[in-house]
Amino acid sequence: MASGKPVVEVLNALPPASSAATRDIRPGGSTPAESVEVFDFDAAADEYMDFLCRLSEDYAGGGLTFTLPWSATSATSGVTRWGIAIRRMQDDAEDIDTAQTYDFNEADDTAASASGELSYPTITFTNGADMDSWAAGELAIVRVYRNADHANDTMTGDAELWGIFGKET
Repeated sequence: MASGKPVVEVLNALPPASSAATRDIRPGGSTPAESVEVFDFDAAADEYMDFLCRLSEDYAGGGLTFTLPWSATSATSGVTRWGIAIRRMQDDAEDIDTAQTYDFNEADDTAASASGELSYPTITFTNGADMDSWAAGELAIVRVYRNADHANDTMTGDAELWGIFGKET
């Protein structure tokens, strides 16, 4: 039975070799100012960020729900279209040197009412092929992208991804 507890451990954020979102710092307003590392996804082109993740041994075989906390660099309206895909790194079966077709699940999310405020969209996966049959204890590349050329993506400027987290659902 799915517990709703966090089961996806993010080990590292790695930009893909091309079309990568850029690392940036979102400064806070306190004294001294906070510094939050974000990944800037451009409005003019599809951009990606890969996260090396491990599926916890506590995973009970349900679906997964990923949350993508993000803010806008400057926009206070419009929609951003986010996508996530999973590439399972199965024991003695998946060669990172071979090409992989990433099948994305997507969701639209409206920008927060002020630049710098967070929004928390979710993207779900059902157990099995929808999540590349990722199993407990295994690594995977979790690829996130902004589908900037999709008709629903209407927000101007960068979307700042603060990170990802996943729970079993």
